Amino acid sequence: MKIKNLPKKLTQYNNIHLITHTDLDGIGPSIVLNAFGIPHLTTFVETRKINEAVIEKIAELQDNEIIIITDLSVNDETANLIAAVNAEPNARYIALLDHHASALFLNEFNWAEVVPVQNGIKMSATTLMYKHLLDAGFEVAPIQKTSNDEGEEVIITPDYTLQEKGMILDRVAHFVEDVRLYDTWDWHALSIQEAADLNTIFYARRRYEFAQDRMEYFQSGQLFTAEDQAYLQFSKEELRQILKKKSKQMVIVENFTLKGHDTPVNIGVVETDSYFSELGNHLAEKFENDIDCVFIISLVKNRVSLRSIGSEVNLSEIAQNYNGGGHPNASGCDLSELGLDFISAIFQAQKERK
Repeated sequence: MKIKNLPKKLTQYNNIHLITHTDLDGIGPSIVLNAFGIPHLTTFVETRKINEAVIEKIAELQDNEIIIITDLSVNDETANLIAAVNAEPNARYIALLDHHASALFLNEFNWAEVVPVQNGIKMSATTLMYKHLLDAGFEVAPIQKTSNDEGEEVIITPDYTLQEKGMILDRVAHFVEDVRLYDTWDWHALSIQEAADLNTIFYARRRYEFAQDRMEYFQSGQLFTAEDQAYLQFSKEELRQILKKKSKQMVIVENFTLKGHDTPVNIGVVETDSYFSELGNHLAEKFENDIDCVFIISLVKNRVSLRSIGSEVNLSEIAQNYNGGGHPNASGCDLSELGLDFISAIFQAQKERK
């Protein structure tokens, strides 16, 4: 089956399993599926654990069930396993939707679709899911959860009028675009703060609560709750303080050779566990004449977020060489993958700075 035909067949499966990333664009496809009245079971996975998670889920997959992978890519070994499963005559199926350039090699498989840019617009996994469902003729019909007489949670889909469906579709489209704007960083170029605020609220809430509040938005038209508004006010002041503090703390590792890039680069290095994108973009712009890219280290997560502006350094290719991935200006990998040479270079830069 070609993936473009997949949405038309979704309702034929007994169960839909969604495996998706842990960020805003990861939860987006799940919210979109719910907005179109499509029940599913969601598993959130970090990039480095995707192959393990897919293999485990395949082992549990029953006949006439489907796995949809979004905002993540698999390696060659897992891709070949997926192809073998899809060739079996038992109606088990695995599909993948992604938008990272580092995953373009998966387009050789008919069950995968990787689209970084479409008609000159940067894509997100949420956008791709939304477009597929619209093209397949699905209508919005937001799922609502309630309790039966025994106190058990049940899913219902109310009957909506044509006018209600029109309003809901506009709100779903607005949410999808906000996710795309933030994930591609187009919000910064276009100065659309609402998209960044949505991401801030995503990380401030439990995933379940965030998803429920967005479903409420589709009904009410209120994107942010009163609690969201109060938190946004607080977080903007917190962000200002972090940007100021981390700008002073950043060290520059000069002339460091990275796999995936031909020439040595100057890397601005800073440690934090929050506001990776905002901080990375701020430092890349502020120190544009001194550094080629920014590496934001999270010691707690053993992760490095790679950020840059411009096109001189392709961070996606660099991250791939360290078992990571992402976009040309925003990627990530495990800190341990960079090796002791990188750690030693940081300590040396700190010593010279003093």
